Amino acid sequence: MGLLARLLISLVAVLSACAAPATPQPRSDAPTTTASGRPSTVIIAIKGEIADVAAKVGGGDTFSGEYNFLSSSPLAVHDGKATPHPLIAEALPSRDAGTWTVNADGTMATTWRLRPNAKWHDGRPVTPEDFAFTLRVYASEELPIATREPELFMDRIEGLDDRTFVIHWKQTYPWANELIKGQLDPLLARHVMESAFDTMDAQSFLRQEFWMRNSWIGTGPYRVVQWDLGNQMVFRAFDDYFLGRPKLDEVVIRVIEDTNTVVANLLSGSVDVSVGVTLGQIAGATIRDRWKETGEGQVVVTPVRLRFFEFQHDTTYNRQSALLDLRVRQAFAYGIDRASIAEVVSAGTSPVAHVFLSPTDALYDRAITRAATYPHDPSRALALLGEAGWTRRGDTLTNAADEGLVVEVRTTGGTDNETEATVLISDLVKLGVNATLNVMSGAVQADDQYRATFPGLNATARSIRVPETMGIWSSRQCPDQRFRGGNRGCWRNAEFDRLFTIASTSLDASERADAVAAALRILTQDVAVLPMSYFSENIAFRKGLVGPGPRSPEQVGNTWNIHEWHWAS
Repeated sequence: MGLLARLLISLVAVLSACAAPATPQPRSDAPTTTASGRPSTVIIAIKGEIADVAAKVGGGDTFSGEYNFLSSSPLAVHDGKATPHPLIAEALPSRDAGTWTVNADGTMATTWRLRPNAKWHDGRPVTPEDFAFTLRVYASEELPIATREPELFMDRIEGLDDRTFVIHWKQTYPWANELIKGQLDPLLARHVMESAFDTMDAQSFLRQEFWMRNSWIGTGPYRVVQWDLGNQMVFRAFDDYFLGRPKLDEVVIRVIEDTNTVVANLLSGSVDVSVGVTLGQIAGATIRDRWKETGEGQVVVTPVRLRFFEFQHDTTYNRQSALLDLRVRQAFAYGIDRASIAEVVSAGTSPVAHVFLSPTDALYDRAITRAATYPHDPSRALALLGEAGWTRRGDTLTNAADEGLVVEVRTTGGTDNETEATVLISDLVKLGVNATLNVMSGAVQADDQYRATFPGLNATARSIRVPETMGIWSSRQCPDQRFRGGNRGCWRNAEFDRLFTIASTSLDASERADAVAAALRILTQDVAVLPMSYFSENIAFRKGLVGPGPRSPEQVGNTWNIHEWHWAS
């Protein structure tokens, strides 16, 4: 680990020691205990809140999975080793069993059977009609759906009896037998919502009481009983959960945006566990080192995300047209010391990222040999800027009109994010770029319009789910009229779109692999985005808590097995 990384980790340790723990929040009742006197409540620290618990209808964001697994149960779930298992379904469809058929014209059918005791939180049974209704909602062009895949590939749902249904597919989809969180989730109760959906316009439908936090009816192991906006959510065990009553009586999710306060709360025992990217990597190292000495807990490190900077390619929102010039984007890639930044923000655990694949992925070697890479080379960066018409005069780059190269760099708050953006800006300033930092507040992070209309560069991170998350750079992921869409910078490339379609639909694994490598080659050659480093989730949990651990890269949410969490005797 480099000197700068060690100094930053020490700084976080000092700040966390000085930060006061978050004021204990009022509970819906006194903490409960088991017959043996052990606590049956867990308090989870999380960095951000979501608008509602319907992940795909206006609620999909960085932390949605942590909430969704408490209140919802998808058809299938990945364990910590990325192995799929049936969840609300009795079994996964398979060709051997005849429950997954592929037709000569490329259409398919998968047959699913629900568990006999699957219920909504109001006691009504979950039925095939609920899934058919969910597909109708997700197909609605009037609603702000976060992503329409894989539902976009589905034609219709046919109910066979009160527990069995067939999904008829328009085309091949290699993962049709493992529909996990975010993929046709049984989030929408037909008996509660269908009448409003059929009779109201989109805005009226979204304003109905059934979307409200305390009114939410789901299928998960816990039900929402209290939601204090900006503060905390309280979930209570659902007695009739189809896998048996959860082992914990109550789960409290406490929103703590400041990283140092999260550290202080963990060290003081005010919270029991942190999930997702709440803790960050530098702060994670602080907790890990402290708990190694005291034995009060442990930190599980899982490298499942990739950090990158988006360029604004949409001329409607771009405020620096130079970024539309490939030579300028290449100059930025050469001029930023991404290897050093990766060492700092990952506390020495990550190399620089060149492609949207983990170095341990079986496709990595094939992709990296084809990809364009940009080692740190300020001289090459200045030469490219010169070719693009930017001349260094003193400490400043100017063009023929004597205008400076001014760029706003946006990032979200947090030690890791702000450190990364600050060092990146320093490297740009060395080239002569007038780069300014905009650290987004928690309020604007939830503003889709603000997030999609950044004027220059925007820092973000995504889970490494290949090829699915590559789809964020497809043209159809450009923000819509409601500013929803993963391709916030709206980069467009028809050949990339074609290759992504192959990578996400072909049943031939070799063909999919070739398409992934070729698509990543285009992405890197055009410097559509600027990969930075691999981001590990640091899951810190106190001694005695059993259950928290690594998650599958393909499935966002460290609470995927929350129904099994418990305090050891």
